Amino acid sequence: MSRRQILRVLLVAGFACCLAQVWIPGYYLTGDGPCHLYNAGILHDIWGGRHTTFYSAFYRVMYDPNPNWFSHILLSLPMYFVSGIVAEKLMLSVYIALLVGGFYMLMKKVRNEPSFWMLVIFLPVFNHTLAKGFYNFTLATAFFTWLVLSWLWFLEKRSNRNAIIFFCFAGLTFFTQLLPFVFGVITCFGLVWSYAVGNVHTEPSRPFSFFLKNSLALGIFTAPFLALMFWFVSKEHGLGLQLRHHFFRFNELVSLKYLISVSLRERFFTTLSGVTLVTLFVIALCRRFIGGFRFNKHDGLLLSLLAVSVVYFFFPENFLSRAILITMRVQLFMFILMALAIAAVLPLNLKNAGGGVVFICFVCLSGIRLPVMLSAAEACTDYNSAINFMKPNSVVLPLDFSPEGLDAKGKPISDCNYLFSHALHYGGMKKPLIFLDNYEALTGYFPLIWTNEKNPYTHLSKYEGIEAQPPGADIDAYEKATGTTINYVVLWCFDSSFLNKGHYAELNQQIVRNYHEIYTSATKRTILYERNFQ
Repeated sequence: MSRRQILRVLLVAGFACCLAQVWIPGYYLTGDGPCHLYNAGILHDIWGGRHTTFYSAFYRVMYDPNPNWFSHILLSLPMYFVSGIVAEKLMLSVYIALLVGGFYMLMKKVRNEPSFWMLVIFLPVFNHTLAKGFYNFTLATAFFTWLVLSWLWFLEKRSNRNAIIFFCFAGLTFFTQLLPFVFGVITCFGLVWSYAVGNVHTEPSRPFSFFLKNSLALGIFTAPFLALMFWFVSKEHGLGLQLRHHFFRFNELVSLKYLISVSLRERFFTTLSGVTLVTLFVIALCRRFIGGFRFNKHDGLLLSLLAVSVVYFFFPENFLSRAILITMRVQLFMFILMALAIAAVLPLNLKNAGGGVVFICFVCLSGIRLPVMLSAAEACTDYNSAINFMKPNSVVLPLDFSPEGLDAKGKPISDCNYLFSHALHYGGMKKPLIFLDNYEALTGYFPLIWTNEKNPYTHLSKYEGIEAQPPGADIDAYEKATGTTINYVVLWCFDSSFLNKGHYAELNQQIVRNYHEIYTSATKRTILYERNFQ
């Protein structure tokens, strides 16, 4: 077989491996993923006129044009034809196809040759942010690749069709998540500059005219979304940035810390991938700038990498009055842009060697992750078995004592991610229920928002809160303040040692006084309490 044929086989195998990791487990469990799915299910019901009276007492739909909308739409639409769990897997499949396809097309655009470095496109698919269930961010990262690609199409052929395609991807990226949209606009602007100075246009003697004309076009196409971005930031009381250097993040980049998703056993292979990436990138920079420098039309990618590096090394983890977790998010863009720079500059033999290393790492990482996700799916089935004993139109308080999950033998399932933070929310796909740990409805930038009268984070949460370890809540105070009965309490991985931790003993007294146990799973990981005299 030729190198091109081998590459084609490996690309198909890599894509199939990605899909298998999503579809083989009964649930593809992520930290916030079930919460996104639950909220999308409520939107689906409300838009379809189902259970609206029940839901409207607790939630209102917010139609502000905020980022963080699109994943809910992508989850809710398939629910007209398939179950919620299948809808989630379909959305994740779309994400994989978008990221792998867009990254592959960009690699071909910067250097069209059958190099095994193309196989690097699979490495960032399953990352820490996806394992946390940050669906909007992961989807927007995939849209970022298409946003940049469609802009390259426009620069090379100014046409109404290419302009419309770019505008659509700009809108999709913005309404999915803000950070990839910002990085996309920066990258597109950098490419305007490099295409101008690299004389890649129909007027080689007028680079300034090319730069001005296409910068203006970029501004016009993105102006509506930039205006919405500034409105959103002002509504959130400004960025609140305090810049200082965080050079220790270089170590995290070399080890690709945030490609670790569900198990610390992944660390060796993510580190090997990171060392390979950084080494090849340094060699690419040396080849690019030593021994005679000439502008290249794709140098805008290096310029955008410089801008992204400023964010990576100098921005705080938290701004916009919330935990942004900037390092794990930006590291993905560092990875993508460095990989593109390597593709554009290095000779074929180096790229083939590097591509072979990272593909082997991807296969090994997949072999580590799949058993963890199968164990998580089994435990999630255990947890959600309590839903079968609940009546529809009930209010449920989940109390999670092991967000990392425990298998049937009591061993932790994920040692680096809280996969079970909202795992019970899958139950909202079976019957109308209100889960009082729905953090999304508290944020103000997702489609659903708690009504002030029923907000559990105002009236129920106590001490460190209902999602703390151990949870803190005051059931009596909530029912008195809201006039709402909490029908069920579900305990996940509880043991008696928690009675001696924090303030949980107070909450336990309320449960013992007001509830009775009606179900315990065979593994005793899930315990369901029902309100007395309902």
